[in-house]
Amino acid sequence: LTDNQRKRFRESVDDDIKKCSNFFLPEVSNAAHKKATKIGVDLFTKDWHDQPQFDKNRKIFHFEHIWPTSEVRDRCLKCTSYHEVRDVLETLRVAWILKTENDKLSKLGHRSRRPDPDAAYCKAGIILSKCDSRH
Repeated sequence: LTDNQRKRFRESVDDDIKKCSNFFLPEVSNAAHKKATKIGVDLFTKDWHDQPQFDKNRKIFHFEHIWPTSEVRDRCLKCTSYHEVRDVLETLRVAWILKTENDKLSKLGHRSRRPDPDAAYCKAGIILSKCDSRH
């Protein structure tokens, strides 16, 4: 493949990974949950496509891949079988956080590289919760 073809291939894989995210229940930061509750939104039931209904122009909330898409893609590209790719995709985690929390992650150098996502979130002071039994 040419360099340009490789780039297009990586973009295509990234898009597919993003679309797979709709199959996973999101985690929600405590701060995003508090903000969403005030406006009557249950983020545990929402995905990226729902956002314009409750966050016009996507200014408040950020739908985040806890493992950055580029890292998931790179792990998938190293796989040698369908089963290995499936195992990687099953580790996908997504979360609703505030834009301000996303800015903290970026300022700490964790925008697109997070060898230990849970540690990165902890360092940024972001506490994530999974949906409770009501969902």
